[in-house]
Amino acid sequence: MSPLLYRSSAPLLLSALMLACWLYPVGSLFQYQPGLIGQGEYWRLLTGHWVHIDRWHLMVNLVGVWLVWWWTGKAFGPWQWWLTTLVCSLAVSVGLYFFDPTVAWYRGFSGVLFGLFAAGTVVLFPDHPVLALAGLVGGAAKLTLDALGWEALGVGLVSDFRVIHQAHLYGFVSGLLLGAGFLLTHRGGS
Repeated sequence: MSPLLYRSSAPLLLSALMLACWLYPVGSLFQYQPGLIGQGEYWRLLTGHWVHIDRWHLMVNLVGVWLVWWWTGKAFGPWQWWLTTLVCSLAVSVGLYFFDPTVAWYRGFSGVLFGLFAAGTVVLFPDHPVLALAGLVGGAAKLTLDALGWEALGVGLVSDFRVIHQAHLYGFVSGLLLGAGFLLTHRGGS
């Protein structure tokens, strides 16, 4: 397998998974719904991130996957992508479940994207400290704008759905922690 194909295997498979969930409408079966999770439908803790509200939502998340892949470069391999995707998916869902019980349902990959971005940016620190710091500052600024509400700033959203900014926060924080763990593990093995 070529190095480029190997390195891009995780975003390729994630993209295929999200597209398949769009083509085979499984949204209501897969979306995050705390009431149903409480009744034993635990798969929704993961699958809610694979389904989307509309085509625009799906497209923005797919573009985000590839932008994060480009941003992290060779510093973030496929196993880190998969582990970060799993951990951040669970962190976002568990965070919403326990800390934001008024969120009745959730669809989308953006919270996990924030986690992938944060973890990948932390991993960039040893080789590109200025770039990594700029990325983390930019991510924190985006989180702040999300929490303030773009409408309050006079910026309209492209879609009619409400952005669950807490998902972005839970993803970002879990990604920061996981990225730090990757760095510590890498340095401990060196």
